[in-house]
Formats: sequence, structure tokens, C-alpha cells
Amino acid sequence: MLPDPSSVLLRKAHDDERLAALAAADTQITDEQVGFLAQQAIEKTIKAVLSARGVTYRRTHDLAELVDLLTDNEIPFPSGLAAAVVLTPFAAEMRYDYLPPEAESPLNREQALGWVRAAIEWAEQSLVPPSPAPTPPPAPPPPPAQCPPDCPPR
Repeated sequence: MLPDPSSVLLRKAHDDERLAALAAADTQITDEQVGFLAQQAIEKTIKAVLSARGVTYRRTHDLAELVDLLTDNEIPFPSGLAAAVVLTPFAAEMRYDYLPPEAESPLNREQALGWVRAAIEWAEQSLVPPSPAPTPPPAPPPPPAQCPPDCPPR
């Protein structure tokens, strides 16, 4: 039996979050690496929720596109996810092609980690199956039959 894709994605998001937190604390690790890990964690949490809801998504690292899918499918999400779309360039452009000018402001590592933690918490809550409705108690037994006053004793 294959594992549930949403559970696998959420587990991997937790892995990325743990590594991002360790990397963020180390000043020798670049913002590009921390940003990449934060972006990956958020991407996986969104895909976990989309997968659990049966929403098809294409292979993409574009957080704005994934957030749009949440909106289009009326799936509520924390506002931090919309703000976290600024991490999208860390997934590909900054990692492989584009090196930003040094004048650009550095990544706010704590803010990025906050977005990741909020995304994971949201996904965990979104993936919890709803509790089954409580079973009503059984109906009480019918009262014993009453004998009319002229009934012979038993």
C-alpha cells in the first residue's frame, strides 16, 4: 500500500523546517540556503493540503500559484502564506541562475521561519480528519405493560 501523499509531504515539510531552523542560526550559511529550505517547507505544506483535498496541482515551486489554487478552491489559509510568496525566487532563480545584487535587503530569517511554522501548523490542522459525530445513546426500553385494575395477579 502506498503512503498517503499529504502525510509524506507534511513529514518532508517538517524535515525542511528543522533544517531551516538550524541553518538560520548559523551566520556562515547563506540567506539563499535558508530561503530555499523555508520555501521548500511552505511549498510542501500547501501541496499536502491540496493533495488531501483532491486538488490537482502542477509541478511548480511558485508559491503564488499554489496560494491561488487554495483561493480558487475556497480552502482557508493563514495570511502569512500569501506574504511568503516572496520566498519563491529562493526555489530556483537564486539557487541556480540569479544572484541578487548586494544592495538587496537580506532575508529576514526569523520571519521566514515564522511563515514556515505557521504553514506547518495550518497544514496539520487541515489534515486532521473530522471527528465522527457522537453516537446518540440507545433509546430507553419501553416501560413494562400495566395490568388493568381487574387483572388477575401473576
